[in-house]
Amino acid sequence: MSKRNKKSEVMIKETNRNSEDFTELELFVGNEKIGTIQQEKEQAITTINKNGNQAKAKNIDEAINNLIMDYNLHYM
Repeated sequence: MSKRNKKSEVMIKETNRNSEDFTELELFVGNEKIGTIQQEKEQAITTINKNGNQAKAKNIDEAINNLIMDYNLHYM
């Protein structure tokens, strides 16, 4: 039997660590933080999930998608 689809609100918030050379975003589902996205200057984007595991992404959209997929796989 398959699970029902749950509608969840995904929010992206900038942190106070942002500067010209460093970008950090936090991803939330509801009120729960599911991960962080970081990029320094023009380097590769790093995603950090709830468990602290890091992965690289080519762009912000891929990073967001990876964090949501990880959350859906392990926490829903």
